[in-house]
Amino acid sequence: MKTRLLILTAAFTFLAVAQLQATMPAGGFAGTWNVNFAKSKFPGPPPQIDMCTVDPDGTVTVNETNSEGKSSSWHYTPVAGKAVSVEGRDNTTVIVTKIDSHTNEQVWNFNGRSAKSRAVLSEDGKTTTFTMDGTDKDGKPFHEMVVYDKQ
Repeated sequence: MKTRLLILTAAFTFLAVAQLQATMPAGGFAGTWNVNFAKSKFPGPPPQIDMCTVDPDGTVTVNETNSEGKSSSWHYTPVAGKAVSVEGRDNTTVIVTKIDSHTNEQVWNFNGRSAKSRAVLSEDGKTTTFTMDGTDKDGKPFHEMVVYDKQ
């Protein structure tokens, strides 16, 4: 379950990538996003709630409730090219790279385990598709695809 929660956490942080302070404004990623469960594929049980808010100043805040009903919240403010701590997640950092106005890539470190993710904003700005690949706490590879709808 912890691995699943970490994966979800990473999924929501895709939005933070767009918020790389003044050098990487939020652009179309700014706003409130909710997971579209019908279009998403999780490596384990899906969460009950998965919501992310990306502020124009770059702050990303994620509120989620896992499949067992445990709620959590975490946040970070990305700095282009630098690892930043994810507050509310123990031993988790992320490095965000803006590829273009509709694509961001992230490199995560979860307690020493690395994962890579990519967030792609649709042309109409209403949907973001987040994919992540990494290794879970048991050393098994995982892949997830989470689709978010802008509220």
